[in-house]
Amino acid sequence: MKQTIFILLNVFVTNAFCAIRYVTQSGAGAFNATSWSNAASGNNLQSVINSSTAGDEIWVAAGTYLTTTGTNRAISFSMRNGITIFGSFAGTETLFFQRNLANGLTSILSGEIGFLGVSDNSYHTISNSGLNNTAIIDGFIISDANDNRAATITDGLGGGIYNNGSGAGNVCSPIIRNCLITNNYATFGGGIFNSGYNGGTASPLILNCVITNNSATGGGGIDNFGLLNGNASPTITNCVIYNNHATFRAGGMYCWGNNGNTNPIVTNTSLSIILPLMVELCQTDSIQLENFGE
Repeated sequence: MKQTIFILLNVFVTNAFCAIRYVTQSGAGAFNATSWSNAASGNNLQSVINSSTAGDEIWVAAGTYLTTTGTNRAISFSMRNGITIFGSFAGTETLFFQRNLANGLTSILSGEIGFLGVSDNSYHTISNSGLNNTAIIDGFIISDANDNRAATITDGLGGGIYNNGSGAGNVCSPIIRNCLITNNYATFGGGIFNSGYNGGTASPLILNCVITNNSATGGGGIDNFGLLNGNASPTITNCVIYNNHATFRAGGMYCWGNNGNTNPIVTNTSLSIILPLMVELCQTDSIQLENFGE
């Protein structure tokens, strides 16, 4: 499966002292993640993330990686502080710059579990909490989640990625870079839901991403929720947000503060109007727009 995504920068400085952990869809050799020839299997991707230490990188080869091989819809992938998760390797690279994203992303994180079809899919493909911007994901297609539960403070939120920073003093602000977020559903925030509810903060950096074909009741592409002195203010740079749908409001991005802050900074980004409107602002919400494309 190939998807077109614009990549402005594919060279990053890596930590010379980090360990690189290798994952392929089927695994190989000793399955201990020490090399491509001894790669961990895709079924153990989250275990590799959990066992990594700060500064480590995880290199994930082309393939589809499911949240679980079972049917528990509450299982999802989770990022970690200090860990960079890179996708879309061919599985032969010895140096990072050999990764080639020019022909599209080839590593898929998918919530398509259980029976074929969306009804029993994972609630979230990625579910995060307690993260700062040392938690990085880069080079993945993130798809197929379905959080169709009735909306509460924790349920029905964020199909593709749920960044839960809710609660006083809590933070969930990872870096999401060079990703395609597509074909996800949630009651609110089909593609991404950023929750800074009740004094928390959820302000991720979203860089060089395409967010498309996601749907929700509100906030088809992105939903930023800062209710009760919270802060949900992502920085969105060099992205395309298009063809997302909402049955109630804000097909592209929904920002609701309600005695809180939702002030996204949107730079060099195209946000297209689908259904029923592009961006909706509530009460104290605002959007800072720079080089903004319709």
